[in-house]
Amino acid sequence: MISLLQQAQAAAQIGDFAKMQFICRQIMDTQHSDIATLLDVGSILMSSGFLTDAQQCFDRSLNLGPHDLRALVNLANLQSAKTNHEVSRQSYQELLEKLPSHPIVRRNLLISLEYDPQISDTARLQHARDWGLWAIGLAGGRRSRPAFRHASSRPLRLGYVSADFCQHTVGLFIKDVLATHDNHHLNIYTYSAGHVHDWVTTAIRDVSNFRDVTTFDDTALAQRIELDNIDILIDLSGHTAGSRLTMFAHRPAPVMISWLGYFATTGLEYIDAVLLDEYHAPPGTESQFLEPIVRLPQGRFCYTPVSWASSKISPAPFQHNGHITFGCFNNTSKFNEIVYELWTDILLAVPGSRLILKWRTFNDENFRQQVTQCFLQRGISTDRIELRGPSFHAQLLREYADIDIALDPFPFTGGLTSCEALWMGVPVITWPQNRVVSRQTFAFLSAIGLTELAAKDATDYVGIAAALANDHQKLLHLRQNLRRMMAQSSLCDVVTFTRSFEETLKDLYHTIMEKEQQAELSATTSSKKTLLNVGAGHPKSGAKVPAFFHSSDWRVVRLDIDPANTPDILGTMLDMSAVQSESIDAIYSSHNIEHLYPSEIPKAIQEFLRVLKPEGYAVITCPDLQAAAQMISDDKLMEVAYTSPAGPVTPFDIVYSHRQFTRRDNPFMAHHCGFTLTVLIGTLKANGFISVAGKRRPPAFDLWVLATKNQMDETELRSLAGKILPA
Repeated sequence: MISLLQQAQAAAQIGDFAKMQFICRQIMDTQHSDIATLLDVGSILMSSGFLTDAQQCFDRSLNLGPHDLRALVNLANLQSAKTNHEVSRQSYQELLEKLPSHPIVRRNLLISLEYDPQISDTARLQHARDWGLWAIGLAGGRRSRPAFRHASSRPLRLGYVSADFCQHTVGLFIKDVLATHDNHHLNIYTYSAGHVHDWVTTAIRDVSNFRDVTTFDDTALAQRIELDNIDILIDLSGHTAGSRLTMFAHRPAPVMISWLGYFATTGLEYIDAVLLDEYHAPPGTESQFLEPIVRLPQGRFCYTPVSWASSKISPAPFQHNGHITFGCFNNTSKFNEIVYELWTDILLAVPGSRLILKWRTFNDENFRQQVTQCFLQRGISTDRIELRGPSFHAQLLREYADIDIALDPFPFTGGLTSCEALWMGVPVITWPQNRVVSRQTFAFLSAIGLTELAAKDATDYVGIAAALANDHQKLLHLRQNLRRMMAQSSLCDVVTFTRSFEETLKDLYHTIMEKEQQAELSATTSSKKTLLNVGAGHPKSGAKVPAFFHSSDWRVVRLDIDPANTPDILGTMLDMSAVQSESIDAIYSSHNIEHLYPSEIPKAIQEFLRVLKPEGYAVITCPDLQAAAQMISDDKLMEVAYTSPAGPVTPFDIVYSHRQFTRRDNPFMAHHCGFTLTVLIGTLKANGFISVAGKRRPPAFDLWVLATKNQMDETELRSLAGKILPA
């Protein structure tokens, strides 16, 4: 017998929302005390756009089980759907504190940041990096790169991992690339982690070695990939729903890549490249990514229209309506206050124009009123706004006949939605910004030679839309020619795209293999001692190692927390697990230790001791609080103590950190503790260093110490310190 829950799901799948709501209310009335059932009903309602009813389910389940946090996860996601991005972000932050190892909480937090226009690039990168370190820990710690298999005389094995091998944006974009792969030189494997199987799934199954891995945990999936001897493993999900990115922390393939289904850094240092293009990733985008960026010469996407897209382009609606109709069929999670402001400005700039918005959340009457009110309070009457609920894909494509000009949201712009609008003859106005996800439509417009529709700023966005609305001849020209422009462009050339894509993968594989082989050779032939420069900073502006280490006897390895500083090793003083135990001859730590909390100091010292060879030593310098305190006692807190390359430094800066570099979105630079020479020496000895020699330099307001892992003769210690520590 089919349960009421299954009946509700079936009704939702065929679009019978009235029946679905009726059944859901029945369940809520009869099983109002069953938390699991309420959560299931809430999920069905939310996925169909009924946000208010879904919230009632989640609120009720939370009242029944205040310590069951599943409802809070759903409520945080619901706030994003209602465009309450700040509330959603704060909710996920609170959940992360309560559930630090919950994969969905961590994943959803990262996704929510991409919709939020207020979050900085630095904060987004830091959250992703935190996720990467967590994932590596979850997988049991750091792992070496698997061995390469010689590939000159055999096909390379490509493995694609996704939960979206179905009629989903990813499935629709990838299916024809998979079908076009050169099977003489490549063996294609697909690892499907999704529960939806449809015509796209069948098409992908037919052209690949298809693995249904929905029941596999990370360990089992990694083992399956290792057994398949995959050379290049490609993640198509990032942190989106159903992602298996945590499995990549098991490092099951020698080369691993992020492509297509995600639009930001994964945060996982094992990913060898993220595949973008020059339009998505202009120079400077590297600072937003932990992974190296590889720019695909034919673009990041290749679009093939679905077979049920009408072969004929509908007439421009302004011809029979007598007014311009703007529209947007994007996810309402992409809406925000600035989007509403600019769309209002466009409607005001084009008298009599209308705006059609379409998404499943417009099934919800309260949300419809919320969106309508956003325009009403800005002076736009309700008769100029039309809100449409969801429909099947064929019907959605037909509704582009009602739109003259599509308006792209920002900073999260359209992907497949923009391609479909253009294919149906509807020009899209976009505003590319700094984030990769804000540049998707810009990339499509660039591919078809229509960058004039891409704005430089907010004023330009409004101006381009208004100008196009008033140029009826141009609108008619675009209506009739956009499809031809797309069909003749690289955006729709699946054969050229796929061949170029394959060459990029092969080149990347061989480049990484040769680099690894060279590194192994260098490691076996090198007799140099190794200095680990901890918290090295940027090569041009970071800490300069003492002159003692400049000789040809030493090689310097740079470790830093910030990928923008291009370190040799990405890590922190608290986690140097990428560094092998007892592999380092000396450590240099310049003005790092004061950035730790007092409770973290012992852990950092233990990491120093772990990586040092038995005869190894650490050279540590940090601010001298005693010298700063002398000026403070003389009431000179804000007077210049000395001038550094970064500018004047006051006792305030010495104690709390240099104000020029301390901001909310730059948490690495804040000071959390401090030392006098006596306290620093005592701390090092109390936590495991045996012999310590140190000195104060009051004019420079700094402390210097040399600490050895094992006992060193006092005369020898003083002699070594004299050679290394500054005068």
